[in-house]
Amino acid sequence: MDRRGGAAVARPGNSAIPGRGCFGYPPRRSRARAPGSRMLYFAYGSNLNTEQMQSRCPGHTVVGMGVLRDHRLAFPLTSHDWGGGVASVVPSHGANVWGMVFDLSEAHLASLDRYEGYRGPDDQHNLYDRLPVFVDLIRPDDGSIPRRVRAACYLARPANPAPPSRRYRDTILSGARHHRLPDEYVAALEQIATAD
Repeated sequence: MDRRGGAAVARPGNSAIPGRGCFGYPPRRSRARAPGSRMLYFAYGSNLNTEQMQSRCPGHTVVGMGVLRDHRLAFPLTSHDWGGGVASVVPSHGANVWGMVFDLSEAHLASLDRYEGYRGPDDQHNLYDRLPVFVDLIRPDDGSIPRRVRAACYLARPANPAPPSRRYRDTILSGARHHRLPDEYVAALEQIATAD
């Protein structure tokens, strides 16, 4: 603070209020996450499968069932490991993608980044980009929406779209059934045409 003519003048970074930034506003937070912090993650594809998710992120925490509004499931990327297209979500007015919200550690997220082919923000070699989405958490007992949360989500960069293999589709289905996603959504997953 400077005193000019008896009046206090705020300077950027200074404040008359301890712990506050310029003009008394809270200091701007860095986007970097603190070591050991946790992040919510929305799974909608093969990571719904409990065995796969446990092997990739041992000790992860299930938060609950979620729905990504105004999106649909698509298969815009071919995977040689899966023998067909792999899932992503794309905008689609009025459609919904159901999945699960998990609470992950930094180590879990790093593991998923490797599996999903994510190297970092704006990296030209990413197979998937990790971006934030807003998901409605749904209470399974009455279907009400207790809250909207921001969660990380992997979105495929389109490259050689193809139908999924039966093995890949069935991996998604086993997770959807295990987590008791809505019956009509599971039925729609069953109808997805496969490459084999």
